[in-house]
Amino acid sequence: MTLNQALAIINSGKDRGGENKLHYLVCGFEPLHLKTLFWAHLFERLPKGNVEVHNGVYGDLPGNLAMAAESPAIAAAVVVEWSDIDSRLGLRSSGGWLEEVKPDILSTAQQRYSHIETALLNVARRMPAVIVPPSLPLLPIGNTVGAQASVMELELEQQLASFLLRISRVPGLRIVQRSRIEQIPVADRLDAKMELLAGFPYTVPFADVLAGSLADVLYQAAPKKGLITDLDDTLWSGVVGEVGTERVSWDQEHHTQTNGLYQQMLGHLASCGVLLAACSKNEISTVESALAREDLFLKADSIFPVCANWEPKSQSVAEILRTWNIGADAVVFVDDSSMELDEVKRVFPRITCRQFPGKDATKVWQLLCELRDLFGKPLLMEEDRLRQASIRASTRIHEVGESAGFPEFLRSLNGTITLDWRLDASEKRPLELINKTNQFNLNGLRISEGEWQRFLEDQNTELAVVSYQDKFGPLGKIAVVLGTKTNGIVKVSHWVMSCRAFSRRLEYHILNRLFRRADTEEIQFAFQATDRNEPLQKFFRDAGIRQDPEGTYRLSRTAFLAQREALPHKELNITK
Repeated sequence: MTLNQALAIINSGKDRGGENKLHYLVCGFEPLHLKTLFWAHLFERLPKGNVEVHNGVYGDLPGNLAMAAESPAIAAAVVVEWSDIDSRLGLRSSGGWLEEVKPDILSTAQQRYSHIETALLNVARRMPAVIVPPSLPLLPIGNTVGAQASVMELELEQQLASFLLRISRVPGLRIVQRSRIEQIPVADRLDAKMELLAGFPYTVPFADVLAGSLADVLYQAAPKKGLITDLDDTLWSGVVGEVGTERVSWDQEHHTQTNGLYQQMLGHLASCGVLLAACSKNEISTVESALAREDLFLKADSIFPVCANWEPKSQSVAEILRTWNIGADAVVFVDDSSMELDEVKRVFPRITCRQFPGKDATKVWQLLCELRDLFGKPLLMEEDRLRQASIRASTRIHEVGESAGFPEFLRSLNGTITLDWRLDASEKRPLELINKTNQFNLNGLRISEGEWQRFLEDQNTELAVVSYQDKFGPLGKIAVVLGTKTNGIVKVSHWVMSCRAFSRRLEYHILNRLFRRADTEEIQFAFQATDRNEPLQKFFRDAGIRQDPEGTYRLSRTAFLAQREALPHKELNITK
């Protein structure tokens, strides 16, 4: 993006109106073009409402962090350079580079990292922050030739690595991948003339790279939820129905290690909570035999369901999507055949299709990196670990429930629903649910991390984070209700529930407890129909939640209690 393009985007974006979304750009240098480019990238990623970018004063990174923490910003972008660690490591300093000065630089740097870390923790309590580590080279002050690392340089790098590791463990703080930035030649990063004249150290193209990276990490695309893989010549090399279970391969000995690398990637994704399923034109007994091989690089039980038949693959994909109860847009389909990919894509235009490139190691490497980006998320949670098991449990519940009286069946689950009413900013799962749930979703509205933390600071906020478990196992945190109580009326702005928790009447438990906790006679809902929230709409119809002549969706306590059936689960409430 050029500066002219950035200015055009900003000028056109200012006409949007709507809510103003303030961001804080924190740096110790003069932000100049970086601020302009970052502002423009934010407008591109936040299509609704206005965007503002504020910055602090020159030369005081810790002080600017303190100002960001006290501001009403919803997010912060922090750019650290070596001169912020010690001014003597910057081009504009006149502190001297004598050998006897270097121990003091190292000592000062250690103290500065501690101050910056403390300031970042204060920022993280109020908003998410993305941090760019030093992206410019150290000054040429090593006693060695440039091709050889000096002790001084290695000590500084070690201090930096230790600092980044510590802050990376803080929820809400995210680190831009330094290795990607360093792929750009130094000459294309540093503008020494601008640094000396104006205090701005970057070339404009590199400032755009940084601005885009800040926006990319701060506002990441929603991660995909599931991967459906072909088997023959994809998960393994060879056609199992022709060569037999023992002759398909994925190892170095048979020059089929690319399939082994793919298997290892799938195993990694499964351990991170990604749903895996198999879709193959084969006999199911043959496929099950191959998947039972002990030398497979991923656990066979991490693949569910396994669809093996001779029908078009789009039919198997449809069955898998029904089992998972998620949309095609949240799924990646991998197959070695371009024809099969095209057939599935025609039936499911929103699915992400990728071709497995066989023995082309370079392209397989590129595929693995792309899968990381498609499924990557800032933080792994307990619910990620439970996801695959809960899908299996939901399948069993559906099968058993179809063959028994449903109310009696629900009571036989011995379920426990736990409602946690604490306003805990360190708990990230509720926001994740609000921002990724589509089917049981009150209005489809998303919330940024900064906006979420503002909700939690409001004393009128009512928040319930709902967990569930029964004899089939725990589902973890599966529902969130967010609203405010004013003038004796609860106004619900967000209500979401994971599809894994459907058909257990948890919605009625939630409403029942909300009426009792708030001691209110009426609940109002900020409902909006979307093209995907039909399950929520059906619940509204069943529960008698209707729109009044003024357009507000309401439910009275009297009406709710009159039509409410017996609640089948045990309830626990956490308030402190």
